Amino acid sequence: MRRYVLIGLAVVVAAVGVLFVVWPRTVEAQPHLAESAQLRFVLTPASTKSGVNSFDLRITDRAGKPAQGNEVVVEPAMPQMGHAIAPITAGPLEPGHYQVGDVGLNMPGQWEITVSLSAERVVIPLLLT
Repeated sequence: MRRYVLIGLAVVVAAVGVLFVVWPRTVEAQPHLAESAQLRFVLTPASTKSGVNSFDLRITDRAGKPAQGNEVVVEPAMPQMGHAIAPITAGPLEPGHYQVGDVGLNMPGQWEITVSLSAERVVIPLLLT
């Protein structure tokens, strides 16, 4: 009887260990950097999970000064699946600092976030789980 209890306990411990190793984890949202000829774009998503998301966006010139411009446009797309979201105008918080909210990235996988300010344009890859 004691042998069966030990075997059962070993099976439970092994199953928990396997689940711990293979269970999908959320990757912590990190800033994503892209540079154009004149500007540096840093996009930080609120989450790396698929679903409704928001982005914090900082744009500076190469010297680190806030970029000047009228309108920042963000265009999320998932080219591998043929998905694209209508362009979104980012809301300015302060010079060079913008916020984009309520972005519906409803499919996990590799997204491309195109960010434009005046004639400067970059594509920032974003992997969602």
